[in-house]
Amino acid sequence: MLIGIEAERANNPQKTGVEHYAKQLILHLAKIDKINFYVLYLRTRPENWFGQLPENFKIKVIPFPVFWTQIRISWEMLFCPVDVLFIPASALPVIHPKKSVVTIHDVGWRYFPGSFTWFMRNFLEWSTGFAVKKAWKIIAVSESTKRDLVKYYGVDENKAVVVYHGFDQDGVAEATRSGSEDPSGSRTTGLQEYGGQWPPLQQPYILFLSTLQPRKNLEGLINAFRIVKQENPELPHKLVLVGKPGWKFESILETIEKNKDIVEYLNYVSDADRLAVIKRADLLVLPSFYEGFGMQILEAFSFGVPVATSNVSSMPEVAAGAAAYFDPKDPRDIAKAIKMVLTDKSLADNLRAKGKERLKDFSWGKCAQQTLKVLTS
Repeated sequence: MLIGIEAERANNPQKTGVEHYAKQLILHLAKIDKINFYVLYLRTRPENWFGQLPENFKIKVIPFPVFWTQIRISWEMLFCPVDVLFIPASALPVIHPKKSVVTIHDVGWRYFPGSFTWFMRNFLEWSTGFAVKKAWKIIAVSESTKRDLVKYYGVDENKAVVVYHGFDQDGVAEATRSGSEDPSGSRTTGLQEYGGQWPPLQQPYILFLSTLQPRKNLEGLINAFRIVKQENPELPHKLVLVGKPGWKFESILETIEKNKDIVEYLNYVSDADRLAVIKRADLLVLPSFYEGFGMQILEAFSFGVPVATSNVSSMPEVAAGAAAYFDPKDPRDIAKAIKMVLTDKSLADNLRAKGKERLKDFSWGKCAQQTLKVLTS
């Protein structure tokens, strides 16, 4: 069987959740499947890791300026068809095989339309609606996302299959080792603006890790952390923010600027540095109004970092009993959860232990096996 995969997301040098998902899925499909043949479609020059894939994986670079998935891959399907086409994120070419599979990560624009630009909201609505209607099978990354697809798009429950993201402990260790270390054993980075210190803080901190956009509720988190600092001045922590600007981020940056005494913004960082900054955190806070999955939760679990997160959408599904929960719309409730974890050692230790246990339920190997079963069924 010849399986085509849209792999440009996996080729993005600045990877966020969807891009990491695409890359890890390709790498683990390559480990488990020596029978089927794959063609990976790229719009740009491939990263080095593509060259290490086995012989049953072929790279095909097909440049095109705009609407690459919808138009250029359509041409490819017309003239060089495959048996199965897999699109790892919410889009489908206009021309596609009967057996086409698409992964839907979330439908955040349905819940928070004002958090998206007009173009982005309408494009996502159109592309997702087309994909779920025309796809042969749909992969949803959580039960929460599957329920949304049934609710908003009338998707047949038998057509949508839940396949959780994975987690690769060996990959974390390898990425962490790929960074450099100074003689004292602390992480370092090539970013000269931080003077070689990584993370660029000596004091304890709590961590936010995600793209800057309104539904991530970063302004609510900053307001909550201000409450924590005002009511508990003895706490030495800062709030460290890691993530590139997404859309409608201007007011978020303004809020960061007004709170620089308690907030440190690092923008986007490399994979190795991202893991290093997670490792040293005393708490990961994910205050989103909505998430399709929440990979940061698993990354925190892997390093024994306790997690406080919103009690909505997929976050309780992913973290289960291994996190402290709060109402994301209530800064005081967020502040309460942060304070509890930072000041109650027994609670923090309990969350660390439960997080390590919960992590056992997720692996990229399992994700790849379940995805392959969908592609070849």
